[in-house]
Parts: sequence; C-alpha cells; structure tokens
Amino acid sequence: MDLATKKWSEFSLLEVFETIQRGKRLKKDDHLEGSIPYASSTSLNNGIDGFIGNTQNVRTFCDCLTIANSGSVGSTFYQPFTVIASDHVTKLQSKKFNKYVYLFLATVVSRISAKYSFNREINDLRIKKEKVLLPVTNEGQPDYAFMESFMRKKEKELLSRYNKYISLKINNIELGGGKS
Repeated sequence: MDLATKKWSEFSLLEVFETIQRGKRLKKDDHLEGSIPYASSTSLNNGIDGFIGNTQNVRTFCDCLTIANSGSVGSTFYQPFTVIASDHVTKLQSKKFNKYVYLFLATVVSRISAKYSFNREINDLRIKKEKVLLPVTNEGQPDYAFMESFMRKKEKELLSRYNKYISLKINNIELGGGKS
C-alpha cells in the first residue's frame, strides 16, 4: 500500500507523543566552548546551530523530534543523538518510536509551519492544540508499522540510487573517463 491509497485521520500531538517539552533558555554569551550539538531554531543542519560545552542548567534531548518554535518556525528534525536544546525548540518524543517512525513524523509535523511565521510563533499552548494527519490502521489508530515500513523502503531506494551513482563515478574514473 502507498501513501495515496492509505486511509488518513487527524490526531493531536498530545495523542501521538508522550512528551512535549520546550528546551531551556541559554544566552549566546553563556555558551561554553565544546562539542555537544546545540539545537535551536535554524532550518539548516538538522536544526543544529553550533556546538557548546555547557552541562549545567541546560536541557538535553535525545532520540526525539525537535520543532522550531520561532525563527524557522515549524522546522522539524529527528535528533538521534544527544543535543542541548534552546528554548526556541520543543521536543516531541515517544518511547515506542524508532528512527523510521520519527523520520516519517518529522515530515508530517513540519507541515504545521504553514500556520506560523516570525510574528506568530509556536508557543506551549498552541503546540498542545496542534493536529496532524497520519495514516491509520483499520481500527482508526495511527499506523506506526506502515510509517516504519514506508521509511525503510525510502531509505533502501535512496541508498540504492546513491550506490549506483557512486559505482558509475568510480567506473568512469577507472576507465579513464575524466575527472570527477
């Protein structure tokens, strides 16, 4: 089954995620030099705005989605590693999700960005009222198995295309076909 033929229904973020938690304020002047990714409101680099060394009075997130509340409002990323989260992002997390479910949900959740702007940010009250459309089982529950399967298939397709491309490039170089 594909996305077009799958039945979809609306769910609040509170129904989908066990934890919805905003990061903690950390002024730029208080950043210490370090190697811990700092998640903020950028739409670039998986939402990582730099690297810091702070370990006190910070909020760390791991294996979750982060959504930008301000700046690039609605930019949503899967964070498979530990990040220090600014107060410009909110964590969306469920212990039952794996990488593939999170990657599917990141795309779906990011679509709420159309409702927001620099002057209309996502605050704590608004995010708890947000709803998203998700593929559902015959019982009308979110179909997380479908989401995982869909993303595993996408990953496999992309890796196959990448490997084919690399193989062609290497063969071209080995056959003296020119510079890469």
